[in-house]
Amino acid sequence: MVELWLILFFFALKVAAMNFPPVNLHIGTGGNGYGVGNLPLGVQSPYGALRLGPDTSDTFDIPIIFEHCGGYHYSDKYINAFSHAHMFGAGLQDYGEIGIFPIQVEDDDHLQHMIASRYNYRSTFTHERERAEPGFYQVYLDTHKINVELTATEQVGVHRYSFDKFNKRHRAILVDSSYTLHTKACNQSYVDIDSSKNEITGSILFEGPFSKLSGGITTYFVITFTNWANFGVWTNGHLAQGQTTTDGCSSGAYVILPDDQQKATVYVGISFISIEQAHINLQVQTELQLFDSIRELVQQKWSNEISRFE
Repeated sequence: MVELWLILFFFALKVAAMNFPPVNLHIGTGGNGYGVGNLPLGVQSPYGALRLGPDTSDTFDIPIIFEHCGGYHYSDKYINAFSHAHMFGAGLQDYGEIGIFPIQVEDDDHLQHMIASRYNYRSTFTHERERAEPGFYQVYLDTHKINVELTATEQVGVHRYSFDKFNKRHRAILVDSSYTLHTKACNQSYVDIDSSKNEITGSILFEGPFSKLSGGITTYFVITFTNWANFGVWTNGHLAQGQTTTDGCSSGAYVILPDDQQKATVYVGISFISIEQAHINLQVQTELQLFDSIRELVQQKWSNEISRFE
């Protein structure tokens, strides 16, 4: 009986430790003109190099660059992609590389339409179905009927997608390997699919307003999926089903999930050194654990950091 009470006691302590004080992570994501906060919304581990979060746009997709230096603006109604590096409070638009987005499509023609333009696949969302905590972000994509959850270690972004049944549509995940916040920052990009490992690797060299001052920055990435049924790449808006590699600053890859699969977990390891280092980061920092286990670990780190200021 005493042992049971001890177990319950320590479990209660663990749960209490994860109850963060009131934190509104939307602060700094709005404003206009010189009052723009330019803070990104999303997830990262304390002192992490990766900041994973949604990049948004307004109803008419008017490119007001100075309102989107952090990728996210509170007044927007669309999410364009979930990208993996963002700057805090910068007055210029940079980074935002490796855009990933889950979608539901009717057929190949519908998929072709989606990737024909950068924002054809974007989705509406509402703040009522959005949740942001230290180390965790969740949003429902109304257009595609998908619930998205994000968490991140120091150099690995972890996505979990839950697909609602939607008119017998096929579930797909887009990997825009040439994606950056600044639409003209990409200098060179390539992507490669290894179907034997359910893995996509690649890199992007981008030269944004800040990054070009040092000759540009190359981000290498390794993306691991739970599984897929089909795959392909696109270049300049044209699909190539079954092809495993492509390059250029308007290119990417896609995977189609099995028809009976309603959930998918995607692990995205990055490195500014090499693909090999991105592999190491992914394996060492996540060990491909379940999403909830990684989220719990990251949020415990944030709880420890926040408790220092109480």
